[in-house]
Amino acid sequence: MEKQKERQYGSVLLRVLLVMLVVCHTGILEAAVFPSIPKEKVLTSDMPSLNDQRRYDYFFLEAVRMQNMERYDAAFDLLQHCVSINPAAAEAYFYQSMLYAMMQNDTLTLKLLDKAVSLRPDNYIYLEQAAKAYYNYGMKEKTIAAFERLAATHKERTDVLQVLIDLYQEQKAYDQMLRCIQQLEQIDGSTVETALMKVKAYELKEDMKMAYKVLQNLVDEHPYDLHCRVMMGNWLLVNGRQKEAFKVLTEALKEEPNNVYVQSSLYDYYVAEGMREKADDLLEKMLVNPQTESQSKVSLMRQVIQENERQGGDSTAVLQLFNRIAKISPKDATMAELKVAYMELKQMPDSCMEQALRQTLQIVPDNAGLRMELLQRLLKKQQWDSLIAVSKSGTEYNPEEMGFYYFLGISHYQKDEPDEALDAFRRGIGVINEKSNAVIVSDFYSIMGDILIKKGLKQEAYAALDSCLKWKSDNIECLNNYAYYLSEENRQLDKAAEMSYRTIKADPKNPTYLDTYAWVLFRQERYAEAKLYIDQALANDTSEVKSGVVLEHAGDIYAKNLDLDKAVSFWKQAEEAGGGSALLPKKIQMRKWIEE
Repeated sequence: MEKQKERQYGSVLLRVLLVMLVVCHTGILEAAVFPSIPKEKVLTSDMPSLNDQRRYDYFFLEAVRMQNMERYDAAFDLLQHCVSINPAAAEAYFYQSMLYAMMQNDTLTLKLLDKAVSLRPDNYIYLEQAAKAYYNYGMKEKTIAAFERLAATHKERTDVLQVLIDLYQEQKAYDQMLRCIQQLEQIDGSTVETALMKVKAYELKEDMKMAYKVLQNLVDEHPYDLHCRVMMGNWLLVNGRQKEAFKVLTEALKEEPNNVYVQSSLYDYYVAEGMREKADDLLEKMLVNPQTESQSKVSLMRQVIQENERQGGDSTAVLQLFNRIAKISPKDATMAELKVAYMELKQMPDSCMEQALRQTLQIVPDNAGLRMELLQRLLKKQQWDSLIAVSKSGTEYNPEEMGFYYFLGISHYQKDEPDEALDAFRRGIGVINEKSNAVIVSDFYSIMGDILIKKGLKQEAYAALDSCLKWKSDNIECLNNYAYYLSEENRQLDKAAEMSYRTIKADPKNPTYLDTYAWVLFRQERYAEAKLYIDQALANDTSEVKSGVVLEHAGDIYAKNLDLDKAVSFWKQAEEAGGGSALLPKKIQMRKWIEE
């Protein structure tokens, strides 16, 4: 098994520093707008007169002010004027280079930086900015030369040495790498990091004797640091000196039998030597070792799973190992989540999955993804009480997650608890934003509209249904319900007809949608058309007991089409089915349609 932390023999170079040193056009300009760089005194034989110097100072400061105000054209003109007053003013060229960098004029940027550096070679700010520019423009030789000058004039700058080490490595200048590392040691003293830098440099030079010597010196200097010996063992193992590596590692393991780094290195040794049984035994010890870091356990457990799958995929042994790890580290959320993922991979029974999800949520109750997965499983079984409990906890641990309010509202709605459902949906609407799932938001408003209609709050209901269609204009169920509500009130019938027609275009054999459209047509007094669609609704209704409402609609429509015998027949069927209006007995008795 690879141990990156201990196999990194090379220098732990500050690559972030190198990135920070790479010039970017906007970065240059940001640095330039701060007038923190003092104007240099020009030491030439052509010193400007006192009056010219005063003029220069005025225009230079005004140029900096324009730059700070982002008036770059004015700043450029003022700097050009400064150069005409004093052609040897390094800072004017420096600031001009910043403006050209912003304009992405590489040639003039470099030319002006070179000019500033030539006029003031002792100014480390100019030199460092030039070094950054050289690096950014891929001028490696000039980059190295500039950083070498910086290192020579500012010997305390370890960051410059770190960059030089990287640059020398790119150029395969390994002796120069070693020289810079030695300079680092002179400043900070000999450390494990510098020793590892040396090892890498010698390895790159293919001088394994010196690499080994540096590591041996490191072990001798830190006799009580087990990590140094592990690094030596790893190095020996990588370089084909297995017997020596085994001796170093086994001696280290005797001192600290539960040391994960030693166990990991020995595991690599056993694998390399083909000693699979010992490797597996040690792997299991690492997994149940409480000192093993969570992420390391995950990596190890994945190896176990891969090997298990290669041998046939017996999940029993893997799950037993997961359970043993859980006993040792019951709060290890990462391993618990990996167990759930493995069980999903193996398509374990729903009851087992639900138990695993609940156990994991006890460890990480704010894991919204796992909670949502549990809710979806409970929804399939329509376990409304469990859904309410789990989703309610979700709103407490993840109050910003809209889905939990959705499940909570649906569950209460299915239990015929409209007030609780409405409260959940209203709270859920409070966390809706532009990134919310449009389908879920649309359903939010659709169900809210249904509840509000039943509560007699029609104005709020229609507002909710309008919002539903704004989020999802083709929400078919909402279109159907909205059309039916309007037809029941005998208002906005054209709007109702348009919405209802869209539903039967989308699902032409749905008896509910066909009934709604037939009823809207009835309200529009389009009785012949209504009869066509109510007949289709009845023909496509395959349920054993037909809806009393639909049967009553059929009777009303047939009555308006002057087929009273058939109308009375439908009304009687509606009365038997139940669910019809209170006027059904009168309609049957009087053999005519009666408006409510």
